[in-house]
Amino acid sequence: MTSRSAASLQSSIPLRLRVPTQPQRRGYWLPRTSRPTREGWWIIGASFAVGLAATNTGNNLLYLILAMLLSFMAISGVLSEQTMRRLELERERPRRLFAGAPASFGVRLTNRKHRLPSFSLYVSEKDPAGGRPATHFLLKVPPQGREVWQYSLTFPRRGIHCLPGLRTLTRFPFGLFVKESRPILTDAVLVYPSLCALTPGEIATALDPGWRERNRRGQGGSLRNLRPYRSGDDPRLLHWKTSAKAGDLMVKELADEDRPRVRLVVEDPAPDAPVEVIEANISYVASIAVYAIRMGSQVDLTTADESTGFGHGEAHLDGILERLALYEAPPRPRPPVSPIPFGRALIVRLDAIPSRALAAKG
Repeated sequence: MTSRSAASLQSSIPLRLRVPTQPQRRGYWLPRTSRPTREGWWIIGASFAVGLAATNTGNNLLYLILAMLLSFMAISGVLSEQTMRRLELERERPRRLFAGAPASFGVRLTNRKHRLPSFSLYVSEKDPAGGRPATHFLLKVPPQGREVWQYSLTFPRRGIHCLPGLRTLTRFPFGLFVKESRPILTDAVLVYPSLCALTPGEIATALDPGWRERNRRGQGGSLRNLRPYRSGDDPRLLHWKTSAKAGDLMVKELADEDRPRVRLVVEDPAPDAPVEVIEANISYVASIAVYAIRMGSQVDLTTADESTGFGHGEAHLDGILERLALYEAPPRPRPPVSPIPFGRALIVRLDAIPSRALAAKG
């Protein structure tokens, strides 16, 4: 069995929007602040100096220069305000977010003004991991125009997080003031545990394929019978060699199969267990769950308080990953779950060192 890396496991998961299922859209007046740049402080200082000199000397030329400086700042404020007006932001989120893995986000900025464009806009968002903020520069957004931007964010830990929020800013037109919006679209997101690389030795025998045939028709991989073709049968099941010999169309009748069942039992850690070991084991359980469901197994995640029940498919995988993302170690370990009389059980202790220590039953 070949090794699967964390990147291949993540790339096998389709990237779709999770909550909500449509792009998040808000049309609004962006609350914003304005602050002078270094050049702006020079203009402000020069205005105070010229104004003080004009009042002391009564020189008309100084009054004219003061009026020019003040009008210069007023025009800067009016044009920058016009640039920031009636902007609409939409954010597209990936379906699943994994701790420690870059997640691709999409932003659409739309200029809802009917006649005036917006110039020199910056759209940015802080990195939750403390890295360099993601920033995109837009030279011009025409009236009713739309600009799309793709960027990545990395969340360092699993659990519920709030997005840092998008900011728009501009130094248009003269670079004297920075007009910046407050963080917006700071929605809560659920970050799943990180997926780790699985070596052949870390894939337990409880996860080996174990499909069992049943004596009835189904959609399995084994041939159960050959029979004449009837209207409505799948043409892909035609057995051409037998049809040529019999002189009539014959179709394959497949045997039904039971999906292998795997129960992932997570035992609570000891109170003094290192956080790094607990997180590594939770990451391992998440990777095993992804691997088992990709192999076609029915998977059940069982903790000391509740169980997800057996299931398969992407929706059930979301339930398992969500349970692992929200898991919190109790102050005292709870009694472990008793073994089940059917299926296979993979027991993982969250305080086990090394983190791959486990026991397989069934």
